[in-house]
Amino acid sequence: MAIVGAGASIGLGGCSAPSYVGEPILLATQGPVAVDVVSFNGDVTVNADPMLPWATIEVRTTAIHGIGRNVEADNSLANIHYSARIVEGKHGPILQVRTWTTDPEPWFQRAHVEINLPRVRGLTIRTTNGTIEALNVGGEIDIECSNGDVRLMTNVRMLRAVTIHNNQGDIDYRVPYGSTGEFKCHSIGGGVDGRIREGRYIVHAGTDHDSLVATLNQGTNPVTLTTTGGDIRIAVVEKPTDVGSFIVTP
Repeated sequence: MAIVGAGASIGLGGCSAPSYVGEPILLATQGPVAVDVVSFNGDVTVNADPMLPWATIEVRTTAIHGIGRNVEADNSLANIHYSARIVEGKHGPILQVRTWTTDPEPWFQRAHVEINLPRVRGLTIRTTNGTIEALNVGGEIDIECSNGDVRLMTNVRMLRAVTIHNNQGDIDYRVPYGSTGEFKCHSIGGGVDGRIREGRYIVHAGTDHDSLVATLNQGTNPVTLTTTGGDIRIAVVEKPTDVGSFIVTP
């Protein structure tokens, strides 16, 4: 079943940007599902919590046309659309979320997606002009983002391939003890730093302040992290999600 929605305004609120929060979409899930999000612009948050009975998807749309254009911004929200559905993939069900706009000035618009669900067995995200936060996810990870930071923080052991490409933003990769990986990380205009509290961690040739080539626990699963204009921080710690709003060191 697919559910489709469109934006509408909820008031201008003085000088603040017009925005709209749609009714949450509820989708039944049985067992772990993969998550696949493609958004034209905006933040994406995916949180896995085994105590949840089903998947909840919430989309908050906003327009940032600027001073003197609030009426145009407000009207433009009706041009932002989104859909959510469960589809059957090769390896099981996939929660598929899409956002798009028919507005002639899409660069002023955002569709912020928040997904809460019981378990995630794989994650694919594509967005621009937004941050990505993935909490307690597992499985294979494939993320592309721009103009925003990426945080992957999970208490689930990471044993599969991970690919994160960012442009103009940081990457935080925080995983628990027992995770594995063959790391190839590089930042243009930033640095790469790591804190490995437990496990067999071998740093290889080619590592310097902005690059890392390393193996964690003899892993062969590739972990490829690249960014421009930002830092890459890698942490293998007891409590990967136990952080505040700001991460300065791994």
